[in-house]
Amino acid sequence: MINNETFRAIGIIGKPLKQSLSPYLHNYWISKYNLSSYYLPLPINDISNLKETIKKLNFYGLNITIPYKKSIIEQLDLLDKSAKEIQAVNTIIYKNRTLTGYNTDIIGFKKGILKKYWNKKRPVFVFGAGGAAESVLHFLKLENIKDIILVNRTKRRAEQMLKKYKNIKITTNFNIDIKEAGLIVNTSSLGMIGYPELKIRLNNINKEAVIYDIVYNPTKTRLIKEAKKHKLECISGLDMFIEQAKASFEIWFQIKPEVSKHLMTNIKKRINST
Repeated sequence: MINNETFRAIGIIGKPLKQSLSPYLHNYWISKYNLSSYYLPLPINDISNLKETIKKLNFYGLNITIPYKKSIIEQLDLLDKSAKEIQAVNTIIYKNRTLTGYNTDIIGFKKGILKKYWNKKRPVFVFGAGGAAESVLHFLKLENIKDIILVNRTKRRAEQMLKKYKNIKITTNFNIDIKEAGLIVNTSSLGMIGYPELKIRLNNINKEAVIYDIVYNPTKTRLIKEAKKHKLECISGLDMFIEQAKASFEIWFQIKPEVSKHLMTNIKKRINST
């Protein structure tokens, strides 16, 4: 068995995965802490038999990324409190013949946003309606934000969010007026390597606005470049990526991994070379 007293296999499932630096990051920590483990990229097209596969292969843990953060739930035996409330999972562990799902995205997002001041009385615009958007909306709900506008390409996905977060507004109009925004968050894949850009204009936006793009590869997406051009406060997805990964690693190995300057330099080099 690949998950036993001497070796634990972990990895990431999603589609696509070529932009993911999770294998590099987790294998760096595995090496640093001399763990008998390895982190594999597992690009798959169908997760309908994943539960059976994990248990047969005896995988120890997995990260879940686009587009499976919500659909993975039906494959799990248990959900922790955050994952249950958010209804999205990005980390699972197989222990005592039980598959348990966690959401560390909310931890990562929170660590990033706490680095900046933002006017909570102004409207928040969230682009995207997938699993990451669930984490962001849940955080905004905990922060008691009253004015939230969800912008998504398909109305059906946005309407599903509306059933859960009744105080939000939804639209499919990417040209919506955002000039009064206090916070703009891109939770979609737009801007990621291999995907179209998120084309929103920031030229008329108020100077209090904070721009948060959870895409980390590239770190300087079109949205981040546009924010810098207009001298707006911005947060790249690298903060969220690192923090959610640290939380996942601790779930699997009960170790709080260190993020050194050397590690960050290497990650940025790898991003710039893709």
